[in-house]
Amino acid sequence: MGGPVGDPEVTAVARVAAELTGMAVACVTVLDGDDLLRVASTGDGPLRPTWERLALVDTPCELTVTSARSVHVANAAADPVLRRSPLVDGRLAAVRGYASVPLTAADGRVLGTLCTMDEAPRTLTAARLGALEDLGAVVVALLARRRDALRSARQGELTRAVLASVEVAIVVADPAGHLVMFNDTARRWFGDADPALGPDAHAERYGLYGPDGRTLLTGAQTPLLRVLAEGSVDAVDLLVRTASGDERRVRCTGRRMLADSGELLGAVVALQDVTADREHQDSLQAAHEELARYAGQMRALARASRTVATADDPRTAVCEAVRDLTAADAVYLLQTRTGPDGERLVATASVGIEDDSFLVLDPATERALPLTVLAGGQQLFVADVPSHPDANRRLLTGTRTQSGVWQPVLGADGRPVGVLGVVWQRRVEALPGPLASMVQTLAGEAAHTLARTALLEQLVVAVERDPLTGVGNRRHFDRVVAHEVAVAERTGAPLTFALVDLDHFKRYNDAYGHLIGDDLLRDFARVAGEQLRPGDSISRWGGEEFALVLPGCTAAAAAEVADRIRAAVPHAQTATVGVAQWTPGASAAAVLGHCDEALYRGKGLGRDRTVVRGQVRDQVRDQVPAARTGA
Repeated sequence: MGGPVGDPEVTAVARVAAELTGMAVACVTVLDGDDLLRVASTGDGPLRPTWERLALVDTPCELTVTSARSVHVANAAADPVLRRSPLVDGRLAAVRGYASVPLTAADGRVLGTLCTMDEAPRTLTAARLGALEDLGAVVVALLARRRDALRSARQGELTRAVLASVEVAIVVADPAGHLVMFNDTARRWFGDADPALGPDAHAERYGLYGPDGRTLLTGAQTPLLRVLAEGSVDAVDLLVRTASGDERRVRCTGRRMLADSGELLGAVVALQDVTADREHQDSLQAAHEELARYAGQMRALARASRTVATADDPRTAVCEAVRDLTAADAVYLLQTRTGPDGERLVATASVGIEDDSFLVLDPATERALPLTVLAGGQQLFVADVPSHPDANRRLLTGTRTQSGVWQPVLGADGRPVGVLGVVWQRRVEALPGPLASMVQTLAGEAAHTLARTALLEQLVVAVERDPLTGVGNRRHFDRVVAHEVAVAERTGAPLTFALVDLDHFKRYNDAYGHLIGDDLLRDFARVAGEQLRPGDSISRWGGEEFALVLPGCTAAAAAEVADRIRAAVPHAQTATVGVAQWTPGASAAAVLGHCDEALYRGKGLGRDRTVVRGQVRDQVRDQVPAARTGA
């Protein structure tokens, strides 16, 4: 279960654990024999882990693993057992606050630990320790989810590879005998596969007769059910009356498809048309051998998919899997990146290339085969790359490419977000169909990897967003305030806060209903944001209250912003605003208290006004400046 440190999904759980316990560092570790491997961690400072492998007996986690229970001590240095650990006594670190929960599999085995550490003593409540145990269960569930996803994907991967591998008619069924897929030849003969049709009805529906051409097969005599029952069929002669009325003499070969674990995945039957010449035994044997060879490739593809799904570095795992399947000399993954100089296509993983720093392409100024594929969105194989007009000399020199195939990596919307490049440093005249399909499949795995990464980034953003209005929430506000107060203390620039309260919102909600009330909150958040400058921040403070952070803004200037926001309140409603300017040495909580006092003073004066701490702006609604109409 080891691997490179930094699994993004598990790291996200570690980040939540550190936040939950208030400790500086969180680690996820797994057992490897008598050692403990760090597979993910988060946190900075003196306790930031630099080790990847430690003997279990040298870690505070030993007690958690051996007892299979959670361990929490406020001060590890005072614990008679834990204080002997190099992570506690100063040899590797000086851990004080410590909490650890076991990662327990369904069968009771302890797989590793989720632990949090701090350089200062920390005491957790029972509720927080219980929540940490819940996060440990999340880590175990991530491992189980990967296992289950691999199992569900294996049947589809094997089926697609088989259908892409042979020229004869291919019929695929699940373990119960229900049809899963036909290839093009099978569809021409039988029409579309009907997965709802029971296997006993296949013979009548698809015109399957015995060699005499008169006896309709029984359900148990059909090749698919024979394969499932017997394990295989070889050289079974049938007569098929096709959907168009043609009669074809066919010879069937089929095999069960088994996972490496021995689990039955289904059955595959190849039907060779031998109508023209009954002497096509050699061709049929060749088809059978080809089927067996491609079945091996499909198993290799399934193993590669499993490796990618469980790898700590799935981008590199994709490149390694493609190189192994294609016998290529090098493989690289390029992704689009946008920076100050515009969009670039940049290598994010590679194998077979010592230094891939040269793999950076500018779509606006350069010509290269990866850029051609990125623009066209279609796989491209080139046997003679040096003579191709789109070949990039810098890439040719760096990779010594003679032949290559480039596969677009498509996002969820179908648009390319990257390119998978496969390089041979020898001449390859043609790319076999199965290999083209496998490269495409593994490019899909790369797309899933990028999507998972993007999802985690979105989750990080979502944690700080109010789900109703889309503006920041209290967590977002606290982070922005801490940053802006630090900047103001360092630079001396003005900083002003404001609290905005929609007047009589409860009365509005009661009169029109909660859905209309939600519309008012959403619309207000939108128009209020349009009155702010870049760098200003609006967050939902709670209920109908919103908080503003206005860096570089005095109280007087902030009052003008507040008036614009009041002028923009939608649905014929009004708002009251309390404004207070931060002063050096003041806490954010104190300034917000001043805002709250000013806000309630405005309410006492009749609402629909801006109150700056120490003064009142008494304009009524039709006297405030007009709101800005753009963001």
